[in-house]
Amino acid sequence: MRLAFLCITVGMLSLVACGDDPVGPIGPNLVGTYNGTWTITVEGPGLEPTVQVCAGSVTVTEHSGRIFEGTFSQAASEDCEDATGFVTGTVTADGDVRVLLGASGGGGPAFEESTGCNIVSADDAYTGSYAEETLSFDTSLTALCPESGDIPVVWTFAFSGS
Repeated sequence: MRLAFLCITVGMLSLVACGDDPVGPIGPNLVGTYNGTWTITVEGPGLEPTVQVCAGSVTVTEHSGRIFEGTFSQAASEDCEDATGFVTGTVTADGDVRVLLGASGGGGPAFEESTGCNIVSADDAYTGSYAEETLSFDTSLTALCPESGDIPVVWTFAFSGS
């Protein structure tokens, strides 16, 4: 199944990490480019789990206090579509990250249109960590997919790069 996962999850997420206090101990400086992989996992009762791995990167261009922003990309390949957009997030002194992605033309409706599934629940942001010069984060959603008999299917989207 060919997916543009970056554009898929965008509409589910808010642009600003409301509730995060940007004041407090400053975490590690994340400015730089993190080359790595985007991984999409799809699992559900009675389904053979599928995993799709796509090359990509996250580039943090600005970091002030606990807040950072930049861009992301996913490279086109046989199984992956080309995708780009912006990233914003927060990092704690311990390296915990909360990340939001955005891209024009993406979002929940794009996910539902491209998969035929209906989203029933979703995380409000990607969460993860920055440690040993590696940035990693993931998020998930649950959808009912007619193709799988309308059973709850869990989609997990993850990035890891250094």
